[in-house]
Amino acid sequence: MQIQNVIDLLKTGKQFSFLLGDQNAWDTPFQEEVSVDGNIRTGIYRFEDGLVVTNITRLFPEFGAVEWVNYFENTSDRPTPIISQLWDCDCVLPLGNEQAADSTSDIASPVEAATKIYAPSGSTWSPYEFYCDVDELEDRARHNHIQPGETKTYAASGGRSSEKRAPYFNIHKQGEGYIFAIGWSGQWNSEISRTEDTITFRSKIEDTHFRLLPGEKIRTSSIVILPYNGNFVDAQNQWRRLLKAEFAHVGMPGRDAFAPLTLNVWGGLPSDKVIESIQKAKDNALSFEYLWMDAGWYGKNTRESQNAFQDDWVKARGDWTVSPIVHPNGLMDVSKAAQDAGLKFLLWFEVERADQNAPLVCRHPEYFLSSDTHHNKLLNLGDPAAWQVAYDILAEHFEKLNIRGYRIDFNGAPLPYWRRHDDPDRIGITEIKYITGLYRLFDALLERFPDLLIDNCASGGRRLDIEMQRRGVSLWRSDYQCTANYDIEASQCHTMTYSTWMPYSGSTPGTITDLYRFRSSYASSLTMWFSANICMESLKKWLQEYLLVRPYFSEDFYPLCQVSVKNDTWCAFQFDRPSQKDGIVQVFRRDKAPYETAVYSLGGIDKDASYQFTDADGGEFVINGKVLTEEGFRITLPKPHTAKVYFYKKIEA
Repeated sequence: MQIQNVIDLLKTGKQFSFLLGDQNAWDTPFQEEVSVDGNIRTGIYRFEDGLVVTNITRLFPEFGAVEWVNYFENTSDRPTPIISQLWDCDCVLPLGNEQAADSTSDIASPVEAATKIYAPSGSTWSPYEFYCDVDELEDRARHNHIQPGETKTYAASGGRSSEKRAPYFNIHKQGEGYIFAIGWSGQWNSEISRTEDTITFRSKIEDTHFRLLPGEKIRTSSIVILPYNGNFVDAQNQWRRLLKAEFAHVGMPGRDAFAPLTLNVWGGLPSDKVIESIQKAKDNALSFEYLWMDAGWYGKNTRESQNAFQDDWVKARGDWTVSPIVHPNGLMDVSKAAQDAGLKFLLWFEVERADQNAPLVCRHPEYFLSSDTHHNKLLNLGDPAAWQVAYDILAEHFEKLNIRGYRIDFNGAPLPYWRRHDDPDRIGITEIKYITGLYRLFDALLERFPDLLIDNCASGGRRLDIEMQRRGVSLWRSDYQCTANYDIEASQCHTMTYSTWMPYSGSTPGTITDLYRFRSSYASSLTMWFSANICMESLKKWLQEYLLVRPYFSEDFYPLCQVSVKNDTWCAFQFDRPSQKDGIVQVFRRDKAPYETAVYSLGGIDKDASYQFTDADGGEFVINGKVLTEEGFRITLPKPHTAKVYFYKKIEA
């Protein structure tokens, strides 16, 4: 089994590497202490100059996965030598034999035999976010295939971990492989190299060249590795199960069992208008669980606005007083109305950024990092005083307004700010202290408010690494949804792509026009606002259906077609619950799809059983498992622009 390969690697204690001065650290004198406590292995490495490196590795036996993180501490009374080329993961692992490319052939290997790197894109305001066309052909080469002797590089963009490129990889070769996830919410970098019989995976914080000061201690990026035998889809479902069991923010003790169904209101709307929406939801017995108030509610001079495209609410960031113009009662009346309606209150902040003229910037400019190209300031979470300000601001609002959901947005590229403030012998330290300050902020808030839901947003899904997933959930996975009438087929695509890598993410139908649009937006979390002329009875029925569907989204996922936004085709996917022996199938015949019937091969089917299917629009039927596995699930939809939901349950003999 592949897991044994990783265990053998861990026994060496050398699954990371760095230079100390100008030498490979493992070639310099050091003392090693190793202890094992259950599934936790701690390796302590003491170097002669006072540097102590602690590696903490955790094994997840149920999933055959491992995770580790490294801590560096200077225990001496003088600065350490320069630490550089710090690869937090530097692993050579066996992978099935790959023959070197044939120089006489235009395309080196047959597609089915190639070593493939599933490296999803990040969040780019696109229907194809978190997607990888692993067999894509470009300039007569398949750039997601890797040959012996090749090295491929990947990196974050701008300092946000899943902008343009996501920090997840599945390296697959004919029924075996490894999933890697980089745990760093800043600027990571990785390299993947191939020999005929091995794969090397290296990952790190992109730029590190620093001395540690006397008494200074830092942590760097973490890594999660899931080795597997099997196909890509089954491996990804094992990955989803690992995340749900060990990393997910949702479903942990004391927190909500599911990601929420939320009623969205714009923060620039006056309180009485917000309360009207709350009352409408209450009067019509709609099934919302949270009131989500977005930006525009803060700043002493902020005026009323109808949506995000009006007024200069952006310039008020850094002044986190409730606008007395828009909300004369300081949101206290809104909070009470939400509680009276049985809704938890979720409030938007972007506490990390501030306008250059914000009151806090003027009072304490030393708390902020600046860029030479932008007027915004970045609150330096690596500075203890600045960190305390952020914590106090948030905790005060949470206490006063009974905030149960913290929506943290982050709409800028922090990398230029970090790099501008590094000294030549301290490159990377500003970023490292900032990111660890961010984690400490979340951890402190979660300790004080144990049932707090953190909604992790950074211009949509641009900070969705493994460390952020364990501390929050993305209720707004893509800013592609910012336009109220966005192409809803993009949401179908996002459900397929994001679900491949995470069991929890959120969507919205935007302007609700019909059931096709509403069903297209189903995800493990859903947010919506009241569209003009929406029928309350229809909406009530649709929300009830969504709550029936939602529990399925966090277990196994099977894409039933290729990811495509084209309107002349169908889209279909399946969520299966092995724990309950049931599942759902969603099918969409898009507007210009010319054919009436499609056939799909379902996943997780027992050919020796039968399955009871229930059409959410009415009707039941039974299909034999052998028919499903050999002939497929056949669906006829006479009309384009049709969305169907089928519930199924295994019939026990």
